[in-house]
Amino acid sequence: MRLRSPYTTLNLFLLIFLSVTSVSTYAAEKPKGRVLLTVSGAINNTDSTQKSKFDLAMLNRLPQYTVTTHNPWTKGRHTYQGFSAIDLFPNLGNSNIILQVTALNEYMTEIPLSDFADNGAIFATHIDGKPMSVRNLGPIMVIYPFDEHEELKSEMFYGRSIWQVDRIKTTIISE
Repeated sequence: MRLRSPYTTLNLFLLIFLSVTSVSTYAAEKPKGRVLLTVSGAINNTDSTQKSKFDLAMLNRLPQYTVTTHNPWTKGRHTYQGFSAIDLFPNLGNSNIILQVTALNEYMTEIPLSDFADNGAIFATHIDGKPMSVRNLGPIMVIYPFDEHEELKSEMFYGRSIWQVDRIKTTIISE
């Protein structure tokens, strides 16, 4: 499923509804399983030192999307399932937000929040119906629908397709 911008009335309603499952809501919830993701930074339209931690069960409660595509790091076409940053950060809007996404090996890339609405990127937690392991680019990987949009097959988007994600820091870019 591909997220589209600008939001229709239904999508706007869903966005408001999904704010119940936003990072700020999860801040009060404690993970019961192994922590896969730590989120910090500008979570509610303000820069803060607040951090939220997520286990797989918490991430699976977010709306789930699938992307079926080839990519340069795996053989064949795979179906990836996961959540959108738009649902993780519903209070931030869609413009002037940069996600600093860091992997277990400390590799970091910056991804505009708009990539998730405009280009259909997701944070994948499953590949072909199975949770992603660290050995197989997990536990979380940013994946784009490369097969659907030829323009995504570029070094810029390949560089944003970070795997073994364990941290996201949001930053509001002033114009």
